[in-house]
Amino acid sequence: MRFLVIVFLLILAPMSIADPWRTDPLTPMDERYMDNSRKELNDLARIELGRSFGEGRDSDLRLIQTLLDRKLVKGDQTALLQAMGIVLGDHLRKEHNLKWVIYIDRVGRSRALEVPFKDEAIFPVTQISSRAAVGADVDVKAIYERLESEIVRAKKKIIVR
Repeated sequence: MRFLVIVFLLILAPMSIADPWRTDPLTPMDERYMDNSRKELNDLARIELGRSFGEGRDSDLRLIQTLLDRKLVKGDQTALLQAMGIVLGDHLRKEHNLKWVIYIDRVGRSRALEVPFKDEAIFPVTQISSRAAVGADVDVKAIYERLESEIVRAKKKIIVR
């Protein structure tokens, strides 16, 4: 019995070690992908609604909400839903002095916003797509406000190294 407990603990020990992660700068390919995503979403808004992104944060958030409410972007259109997350992230980046990075961990690589001088990143790209994919209601303004509160919390953290 004691042997089984020791074996069990040895198996679980590596799981208790924090997963290593790092951030890298966006590559030119990442920047191109994000630019193309923004353009595709903007083209859809212009064609379907006669409106464009870039008129300010509140206008952009309302435009995203309208696209979702009118079902012009559906839950299985992941690229467009993630483009909405990129637009959210662009406003957060501007308003809170963040920068787009590639966050890499054992799961893979993700586009994220890095909070300067903190070991924190937020992930706006998947905030809308993960909800829409399962058919959940998406409140764009509430998502934005929650991400803002995460940024404020992260900026207040004291990091001791």
